[in-house]
Amino acid sequence: MKEVAHKMFKEVIVAIVIVFILLFIASCFVSFYFRTTILKGFEITIFRILTVGGGGTLGNIVYVALIFVILGVVYVIFDRFVTLMSETNIVGGFLMTSKLSSIKNHYIICGAGRVGIHVADKLKEFKEKLLIIENDSKIVKEIRGEGYITVEGDCLDEDILNKSGIKKAKGLIACTGKDDSNIFLVLKAKALNPKMKVATRVNAVDSKDEFRKAGADFIVAPEISGGHELAERISGNRK
Repeated sequence: MKEVAHKMFKEVIVAIVIVFILLFIASCFVSFYFRTTILKGFEITIFRILTVGGGGTLGNIVYVALIFVILGVVYVIFDRFVTLMSETNIVGGFLMTSKLSSIKNHYIICGAGRVGIHVADKLKEFKEKLLIIENDSKIVKEIRGEGYITVEGDCLDEDILNKSGIKKAKGLIACTGKDDSNIFLVLKAKALNPKMKVATRVNAVDSKDEFRKAGADFIVAPEISGGHELAERISGNRK
């Protein structure tokens, strides 16, 4: 992304230089024609471009052509500038910072994988405030595009958790794919905000006791619960 942004920034600079070069060349011709200074020639050029008049038929044709060329270059500058802001997330970053500073009584979802994004969708359906922590920049860009408040970084990093407003949060859901990471996350979350409810995903059933000792309030094994639901549905023995 940095390389793309750097390339577009160079294109914007080149386009701006082209505009000034065109104006300088036109100013030189005008100053030579009217036998005046280049500065005065520049003033005349700008005035004629803005008014497109007083230059005779041939002069006006030249000025109109110059206007179209300059407008074309200005369009390129504007297009690249908008794309540059989008790629470097300048506007989005400002809005995201504003949202982060004001969010409270929210749920923090750690990990935007298959489980985490389903949790987010359901909480959104329940009209709950939520925030997602994800370290994959591509996934971050996608879920931000869907309107989710997202913090890019490692959910095990205390600074990232604090940035996510963990001390003002209502609850945290540990959805990483590794049990050891989730256990550490439960411990860290409870240490930072003891009053907060913490739910966690667990992959190995025999790890449940460790999660309970860590302080997890809710422990769910998606694969196991999903398998049980499939068996109950197909057999008609749903409890």
